[in-house]
Amino acid sequence: MAKKVVRVHFIDKSCKAVAIDSNTTAADLREMVIEKIGLKEDACFSLFEKKDEWERCLEPDEKPVDVMASWDKEKDKKKSTEEYMFMFKKKIFLKDDDREMEDPAAKDLIYKQAQHSVISSEYPCTVDDAIRLAGLQFQIVYGDHNPQFHVPKFLLPSLKDFVPKTLFSLKKPNEWEALILAKHETLVGKDPEDAKSEYLNIVKQWAYYGTTFYPPCKSVGNKLPSKYVIIGINYEGIRLLKKNKDLISEHLFTEICSWASSSGTFAFEFGNQNESQKYTFETKQGAIIASTIQTYIDILVQMLKNGEDEDDESESTTTTQSDG
Repeated sequence: MAKKVVRVHFIDKSCKAVAIDSNTTAADLREMVIEKIGLKEDACFSLFEKKDEWERCLEPDEKPVDVMASWDKEKDKKKSTEEYMFMFKKKIFLKDDDREMEDPAAKDLIYKQAQHSVISSEYPCTVDDAIRLAGLQFQIVYGDHNPQFHVPKFLLPSLKDFVPKTLFSLKKPNEWEALILAKHETLVGKDPEDAKSEYLNIVKQWAYYGTTFYPPCKSVGNKLPSKYVIIGINYEGIRLLKKNKDLISEHLFTEICSWASSSGTFAFEFGNQNESQKYTFETKQGAIIASTIQTYIDILVQMLKNGEDEDDESESTTTTQSDG
């Protein structure tokens, strides 16, 4: 059977080339990528189809060859030059990720994804935190401060890769560079892996860490202070935000009664048995949002079940010891 080489991209713009055929499923391709990068703790990572801001997680039984054929048809139909790609990244962020942090490959992927979210301003950031993080990033990329090389103008060509997009205009480039170099100089002797850990520990304290944000969508008939709303999903629930990422409201999974999607909408109902309210939004990402919510719910239910099973085993052991 004829093989086709497909490139799977990562958040840092690197990629891996993999040979597949018409029978290869998305689950197969995902396993190939996992093996290539030596990823051990892979449960929360997924394969995505992506174009610009639009992306969706592939279903395990989908055939990547068929997905690529649909890209070609789309390009021919729209005479489009937009590039579709397969991307491998972390999909699910749980509070307890100690096992991932012990896996160097997982930790590196999570660090790079966090760094991308900081630099793109997906995660809002203060100037002080931006300087701390840039210093750590510099240490990870270039190692210890070297007064011969790490001098003014060294960082200027790549400065936008170190400073969050929405903060960049707040200072002159040479001011940003001086602050970052000064911070970097204080990190002499810090191992790059320790620098990654410190970077992640800072970002994990932020309210929006681990939240998947979807492009602004129109609020339909909802009593909200903003006509267009960003929907964010994390392990706790649904967040609604203004375009500038100011929080409008937060809805925990324990308060959400139901959710639904169509090709052009997403809606969810929240409250309790006596009183509930429904929000509806116009978005082409409705099915993707609903799928992400379902994934988190499934994981949380499984975690709850595992906890109950452990409690039952503990009680059984205690009873046996008492009988003895």
